[in-house]
Amino acid sequence: MLILSIPAVQTYLGKKVTTRINEDFGTNISIGKIGLQINGDVELKSIYIEDYKKDTLININELNTSILNFRSIINGKLAFGDIDIEDLTFNIRTYKGEPSSNLDVFIAKFEEDNPSESESEFLLSSSDVSIYNGKFRMINDNLETPKILELSDLNFNGTNFL
Repeated sequence: MLILSIPAVQTYLGKKVTTRINEDFGTNISIGKIGLQINGDVELKSIYIEDYKKDTLININELNTSILNFRSIINGKLAFGDIDIEDLTFNIRTYKGEPSSNLDVFIAKFEEDNPSESESEFLLSSSDVSIYNGKFRMINDNLETPKILELSDLNFNGTNFL
């Protein structure tokens, strides 16, 4: 168990998990560094999620949180303590001639491979979410004016996120 406390081992295991997710669901997600403390604190650095056109969907320099209940995570209930996100870039884009946004396509990759008759039990919660120095873009290349919304230098705090 002591070997799991070594940052290089944590990052290696994280890369194995993201490689498996990418292979199973046809995504391109990468995490540069993972740090997990015995008390449940988690630090992720250089998180990159690419869209189906090989452009940036989400990029995060650093994400810090704590896992409140490891057993719940296995059951699809992601209960986190405070979440701090630094340098977020989030691009939602509908490409020319496409009916769905890159976010819709990304989410559908997980739904298509997991058909279920029952309603999803998935839950994501946090007591506090803070974003520092964020950028958000919403673009629809099918419109005469494609840029719908562009926000930069975002600093956001939300409580009781569910």
